[in-house]
Amino acid sequence: SFFLSISDREYADEILTSWVDDGISDCCDWERVTCDATAGQVIQLSLDFARMFDFYNSSDGFPILNFSLFLPFQELQILDLSGNYFDGWNENKDYDSSGSSKKLKILNLNYNNFNDSVLPYLNTLTSLTTLNLYYNRIGGLNPSQGLANLRNLKALNLSWNGISSGATRL
Repeated sequence: SFFLSISDREYADEILTSWVDDGISDCCDWERVTCDATAGQVIQLSLDFARMFDFYNSSDGFPILNFSLFLPFQELQILDLSGNYFDGWNENKDYDSSGSSKKLKILNLNYNNFNDSVLPYLNTLTSLTTLNLYYNRIGGLNPSQGLANLRNLKALNLSWNGISSGATRL
């Protein structure tokens, strides 16, 4: 319902159509969802370009991503949220973001509208091995508040951001 609420109404019948909460449907059969074959837990959500809108004629601005939406996914390893043009990130203050994302290894946030304010949230995702932030509005990385806690990080893509030279130390 979140992706429907942030999309243009004219596209409502085209967004995540297999995602139905009818008590019968198995979420592991839904589009853009991958589950562990043994445990049946969601391990991957591919929500890239799931928000449908007219980029050039949208007057609503860009939505804020509430990371608390992903709380139920305790086994989530891969999350792709690219291309949804999220403008910011917040989370429910009643929960510790590292609690539900201890297994998150790959996070793709390409083609959004995030700026430096997203860095403290990302810094709590200590299990990340790959972080893609291609084409956002990140202007600089301060090691003390940036991504210094991401000690497992093996791949970081910050291409097409506004990072100035000398500001990329981790």
